[in-house]
Amino acid sequence: MEKESLTLFSKSYSLRKLPYPHIVVSSKKEIHGWWGGRRECTGERFLLNPYSGCSVGCFYCYARSFPGWFQLFRKRGIVVVAEEFHKAVARQLDSIDIAACGYLSPVTDPFQPLNREFRLAEKIIVEFSKRNIPIEFITKCRVPDEVLNILKGNEHNFGQISILTPDEKISRILAPRGAGVDILFENIARISAKGIFSVIRIDPILPFITDSREDLANLIRKAKKSGAKHVISSVLDIPQVIREEILEFIKRNFGFDIYIKYKGLYTEKISGYLNADLNYRIKIFDFLKREVLKNGMSFALCMEHRILKDGNLKGLNKEYMSSDNCEGINIPLYRRRGDKFYPAADCPGNCLNCEDPICGVDDLAMGEPGSKKDWKLKDYKRWSAMIKLKSYEDK
Repeated sequence: MEKESLTLFSKSYSLRKLPYPHIVVSSKKEIHGWWGGRRECTGERFLLNPYSGCSVGCFYCYARSFPGWFQLFRKRGIVVVAEEFHKAVARQLDSIDIAACGYLSPVTDPFQPLNREFRLAEKIIVEFSKRNIPIEFITKCRVPDEVLNILKGNEHNFGQISILTPDEKISRILAPRGAGVDILFENIARISAKGIFSVIRIDPILPFITDSREDLANLIRKAKKSGAKHVISSVLDIPQVIREEILEFIKRNFGFDIYIKYKGLYTEKISGYLNADLNYRIKIFDFLKREVLKNGMSFALCMEHRILKDGNLKGLNKEYMSSDNCEGINIPLYRRRGDKFYPAADCPGNCLNCEDPICGVDDLAMGEPGSKKDWKLKDYKRWSAMIKLKSYEDK
């Protein structure tokens, strides 16, 4: 393997050029939940990012605006691999007695081409499976058969496939090292054939590039035929930090006229992001919801908001979501019994809207205004200790 030395923060790393430029680092990362702020994600998740940077290469990826290792990817195209992250995850799972569904991955593709060498996604999935804790993934790449064979063992495991357009040529521009459109639909069919809940993410829609009503309706029909049960969508947000990079890419690849349209459409500033005009977004979401429900699937949005007159934000998902949870599947928290975990309660798992925590964790009843909405490993350890104490007192 071709290598060279790379010095960062006074430390030397071996830069490997193949199969994609990357360095390997030891990881002290902890599993954690969603970030607070404008969160609309209803169910709790353990966010798992074995890679910082993504060799799929989507130009619009908001992770390019993140600090730390992500800037190495943005500026030099180098992915950072968290060495043996699965072992750290295993130790952390063994330190708690209550667990949320795992999420591979909120900011990078778990099955990106580089994963074929390190297989960190598969290793993490195995660790969750050993303990009977549910896990999900989201990808623009082909899902390995091994993964599907493992995931079929728990009814709360599920898979999300991101398909932005039926046009292969445009898809290659948007996700140059992702799978072809036909393979992505095959993913949905293969997931569904294993009895695993499958989701199509038309997320994000790129205005004037992938927003054709005919194409969107075609995606929805084909997803339904392939076995998808749920659709998630959004319109592209542009991080202000990388605004010019994104707009220049659009001008270079899709033309000056579309570039000018973007300049006129992206007028709403929300939490460091430029959002498309609300009226444009609402027309898209009205159309999508009608088409999705007509095809017998459920629908939700991802991180879409309107700005109120007082400057506060209101999530659009409350207006558009047709399911209990934004990902279309109800997953409760899990509690340890011996070496494995099992559902803590017969509940829909929509913690963000919960007012009666039958799972036993009062903190997770977040339906009240002002409730905390971001949780870390230390919180799961605290809840585990609380549950142990309560079990002892009840004896």
